[in-house]
Amino acid sequence: MFTRVKIKNYKSLINLDVDLSAKKKQPKPLVVIYGENGVGKSNFASVFFTLCESLSTMLARTELQKLIDRNDLKDLIHDEEFRKWIAENLKDTESIIKSCKTINSTENMVLEFEFVIENKHGRYLIEYDDSKIVHEKLEYVLNKNRTLFFEIAGDKIKVNEKIFKDGEYLKEFYDLLEKYNGKHSFLSILIFEIEDKADGYVKQRINERLYEVLVSFILMSVRVKSGYGIERGFRGLRHKIFKDLDEGVISIEDEEELNKAEKMINEFFTLAYSDIKEAYYKREKIDGKIKYNLFFKKMMYGKIVDISYELESTGTQALLQIMPFLLMSVEGRTVIIDELDTGIHDLLINNVLCNISDSTRGQLIITTHNTMFLESPDINPEYIYTFFVDKDANKELVSIVEFEDRTHPNLNYRNRYLKGMYGGIPFTRDIDFEELLEIME
Repeated sequence: MFTRVKIKNYKSLINLDVDLSAKKKQPKPLVVIYGENGVGKSNFASVFFTLCESLSTMLARTELQKLIDRNDLKDLIHDEEFRKWIAENLKDTESIIKSCKTINSTENMVLEFEFVIENKHGRYLIEYDDSKIVHEKLEYVLNKNRTLFFEIAGDKIKVNEKIFKDGEYLKEFYDLLEKYNGKHSFLSILIFEIEDKADGYVKQRINERLYEVLVSFILMSVRVKSGYGIERGFRGLRHKIFKDLDEGVISIEDEEELNKAEKMINEFFTLAYSDIKEAYYKREKIDGKIKYNLFFKKMMYGKIVDISYELESTGTQALLQIMPFLLMSVEGRTVIIDELDTGIHDLLINNVLCNISDSTRGQLIITTHNTMFLESPDINPEYIYTFFVDKDANKELVSIVEFEDRTHPNLNYRNRYLKGMYGGIPFTRDIDFEELLEIME
């Protein structure tokens, strides 16, 4: 869970320092971010997605090679849409830089994260120039005190030998660091090693604290907007079916998992919607597999009608898509959701967030335009942030309580936000649409 994020030259965020800590430097369990369109909310959420991508460049390289080697995909390799999918989902370091570094910036892109895992504080920094990683550093608690785990700056590689239990493996890993220096991060190489080697081989040869950091980062879940599309950062889900709650094919041995998902979805949607009487999966068993599709029994004009999930409203579909992320935050993971409220009724999403706010054992960071959250007695005002932009277009992302001399239970934060007292709202002049039409004619 994160207590501070520092960003330099990342997309539209030139210089941003965001404090996400509560009292005693503990991470806030909920962070709700407001701001006008185009101010950088999605870019801030994307920072965490970029962290996930930086952990996966070695794995992406291997997956790409597997695709290239597959005979059944040789015709697709030159297909424009397929190549676009590869570019979006299997990024190397250079691609990350190209898509994330501020346009026309001559300075390096820097992402720095301060975090807490099991009450132990740490800091991770990764810095890029125009084509490669030029600086990477991890500090975390070893035994009782926070210390340097590793730092790589250009050709200088410094590794704390205590984070490795096996001297031979340290030498082997050091060779990998020199070989891939600048192309892949330390953590990316280590994650690849864990996946590539025999089960448990690497885990037995590195310190428990280093593995603790890796697991915390890998299990982070991120959902961010990219233009009209959506990127998902599913990492290490304990329930595989969370990836395909609407439809899919599973082994018949996994039917119990499907039964649990059906029960969970039925519980949620029958409570959230008055007209949904039941949620269930239509199943077809073929050759030891189960093909399933989600359906709802709905009351329509006095009759119960079976409706396929794919025919449901965008709001209902959006709710199902964010459910796994919300459950991950309850389980204790770090979860980032960009535009939580997209397509969902204000009252409904307000009820969902208020209900989950007391259940989150991890950290839930969301961006939103729904101002109802500002009036909710279940959401601590200290958890609500807004982008403030000064006259020179310098940006800050701060908690709204920093704008007040003192907090008061009767203070109407929503009214004060809508009046522009916290920034984060658009100020526009009157628009004459008849004049716009005249220009075209």
